[in-house]
Amino acid sequence: MSRDQLDALLAEIRALRDQTLSELTSMTEEEFAYRTEMPRWDDVRRVLLRFGDHMREHATQVAGTRDAIGRGPTMPQRILAEAEVAWGRMLAAIVGLTDEDLDKAPPDGGWSIRQVLEHVRDTEKAYLDAIRRAREAQGKAS
Repeated sequence: MSRDQLDALLAEIRALRDQTLSELTSMTEEEFAYRTEMPRWDDVRRVLLRFGDHMREHATQVAGTRDAIGRGPTMPQRILAEAEVAWGRMLAAIVGLTDEDLDKAPPDGGWSIRQVLEHVRDTEKAYLDAIRRAREAQGKAS
């Protein structure tokens, strides 16, 4: 499989997950009890639980296969992977929020969620710029 094919497959998975999040973010507790046609996961609650478990299950499988074929991640790749886990947690933390929610500051006077996200964006750019400059200085620009 070429890198382009892999990227396309991952984009398909991401699009399906985005669609699931978009359609189910406002699901009510009552809807959890809706029956499904799936024998093992016969209500919506179980399907949603499996939705998260399934990705974890196969991420673990991929990591194991990677180790088994002698292509375990390098230290930089491990660090980047942990950053992606943190990104997933960030996405999870904002599921179901409205624009109004994003702009509400906590009672203690801290940053609103939008301010936090803007700070993260600005800092991510600063990190990338610093790494690029360091690599360019060493003649290793991408």
